[in-house]
Amino acid sequence: MKDKIVRATAANGGIRLVALLTTESSLEAKKRHGLSYLTTCIIGRAFSASLLLASSMKIMHGRVTLRVRSDGPLKGLLVDAGRDGKVRGYVGNPNLELDLVKTNNKYSFNFTKALGTGYLNVIRDSGSGEPFTSTVELVNGNIAEDLASYLYHSEQTPSAVFIGEKIQNKNLICSGGLLAQVLPKKDTDPLLVSLLEERCKEINSFSEDLFQSKGNLLSLIRNIFPDIDDKSISEKARSQEVSFMCKCSKQRSLNAMKMLDKSELEDILNKEGEAELVCEFCKNKYLINYEEIKSMIEDSS
Repeated sequence: MKDKIVRATAANGGIRLVALLTTESSLEAKKRHGLSYLTTCIIGRAFSASLLLASSMKIMHGRVTLRVRSDGPLKGLLVDAGRDGKVRGYVGNPNLELDLVKTNNKYSFNFTKALGTGYLNVIRDSGSGEPFTSTVELVNGNIAEDLASYLYHSEQTPSAVFIGEKIQNKNLICSGGLLAQVLPKKDTDPLLVSLLEERCKEINSFSEDLFQSKGNLLSLIRNIFPDIDDKSISEKARSQEVSFMCKCSKQRSLNAMKMLDKSELEDILNKEGEAELVCEFCKNKYLINYEEIKSMIEDSS
C-alpha cells in the first residue's frame, strides 16, 4: 500500500487532524542505507514527524528539516520533508542495534538510549526570506514526544502527536503518525483543549491502532474523533501521496565539485583521474570523469 497523508478537521473546524503512512518510504531508506531494525524505525519516525510538520505549510514547495544532535550511539539524524509529500533522510550510525527494553510486559526499541541527550533542531523553509529555525531539548528520543515538545515551546500550539510502527516476522509492516492540533485562532478555547486531551487519552497503543487500521487513515482518525468535519477540506487537499525522493542529480554533483579550489581539482585529476560523489540522503553515486574535471580546471583559470 502506498504511503499517503490524510487531512481532516473536527469540532466545527477548531481541531486540525493529520494522519499519514511512511511504511514504504522507511523501507526504501532501509534498502538504500542498509539500516538495522532499530534505525529503520527511527528514520520512519523522523519521516512521519517532518511530514506532519510540513503538512501545515501553505505553499507546496515549503520544506521542513529535522536534525538531531545528541551524544547517543545513533550519532544524529537529518531528515528533509516537503509539503509535496517528498521525504528523504539518513542517520549517523545506520547499523546500530540495541537490546529491547521491557515496559508494562511489552518489549520495545530503546529509542532513549539510541539518541541519548541532545537537541532537536527544526528548520521551516517557505521558499522566501530566511528559514525559521527553532531548537528544543530532546525529551526521550521517541520522536513523538520530542515533536510535541517543539510544538508546545516553539509554536505555543496545543497539540497531540502519535508516531509508531509495527514489526512482524522481522519485517516492517507499518509506520506512520497522527497529529491533532487546536487551530491557532481557537487555541484560547479551553473546551477545545480539554476535548483534545480527553480524546487522545483513549489511545492506549497508537502502533497497534495504526496496524489495525490496515492503511485506512480516515478510519484511524475517526477512532479518536468520530465527529470529523468531512466537508471542511477540499478533496484535493484531503489526501496526498508520500514517497521517498531525493533532489540530488549529476548536475548538482558537478556544481558541488566546482566549489573546490583549482589546486584541489588538479590534485584529484592527477591522483585519481576521476571522482565519485555519493549523496548522503539517498546513496546515489555520481561519477565525475577526467574530461569533466579538466573542464572545471580550465574554467577556473
